[in-house]
Parts: sequence; C-alpha cells; structure tokens
Amino acid sequence: MSAMPRYRRWQLWALEKNLLNIEHIVASISDPAVFDKRDGGDGWTISEVIGHLYDVDTAFLARARALAENSDPPQSTGRSPDEMVKDAGYADQDALDLLAKWKSARLPYHAFLASLPEDDEALWERPGRPADGAGFTLNDQVILSGYHDLDHIHQIVKIIRQ
Repeated sequence: MSAMPRYRRWQLWALEKNLLNIEHIVASISDPAVFDKRDGGDGWTISEVIGHLYDVDTAFLARARALAENSDPPQSTGRSPDEMVKDAGYADQDALDLLAKWKSARLPYHAFLASLPEDDEALWERPGRPADGAGFTLNDQVILSGYHDLDHIHQIVKIIRQ
C-alpha cells in the first residue's frame, strides 16, 4: 500500500498548524507600528501577506473542486499577486480582520481536501488542464499550499524583526 495517504494527512495537518501559527504570531504583536512595516522597500505589510493567503486559498479551493469533479478549472485572472494585493487594498485593512477573512477561506479549503478519499490516487494525481497548469496535480497543490504558508510565516517574522 502506498504511503501517499499518510503524507497527505501530514500535509493537511500542516495547513491547520500554519493557520494557527500565523494567528498566534499576529495576535502577539503588541506594537501597532509593526503593522506599517514592509518586507523590504517595496515588499508587503503583514496585512498584505494575510490578504494574499486569503486570495490563494480562495483560488485553490475552486481549483481543487474543479479537479475533484473532473471539470474545467476557473479561469485565472491573469493578474500577479502584487496586483491583486494592491487592488484589494489589503495594506489599509486591519490584519486581525484579514486573519478572520483568511480563516473563512482556509477552513472550507481544508475541509474539502479532508473530505476527499485519501487513497484515490487517480483523483490526487489527476493533472490540471493547460489553462490551469497542465500536470499540476491536486497532490502537488496540497504540498505547495503547506510550503506557501511557510514562506509567508517566514516573511511575517522577518517583518516583525526589522
């Protein structure tokens, strides 16, 4: 029997823990000036990072549903993450409010992934359509989601430590 179902469970646990870690880190910030800092000159604020996580989880839930239903994925907006963050005005929004918004996207994304049969390799390895990253499977997406969170946890800590 394949070890992949076990690995997927670990990835799903990581998605839960990453959300909790970011919630804890952001809620622990006592100096409001930290929320005005950017990751480098043109980098993001903590609010922008969290808003981006919301955007990604929203898109990834739609993509996961499409892959699971073997239907065409939603069309990409064609905008870069920087454009999406700027257009949404996340820099001017409260980080704790954005955490709640992100959680409202992460929880259904996580629940949907957890509802899928963990041992259905054909489902987890079904490739995306050309417009959605041909060859990028649902399994790839789950792995990327966890690593994506970690990159942004690092970014938030870096902003705080400036």
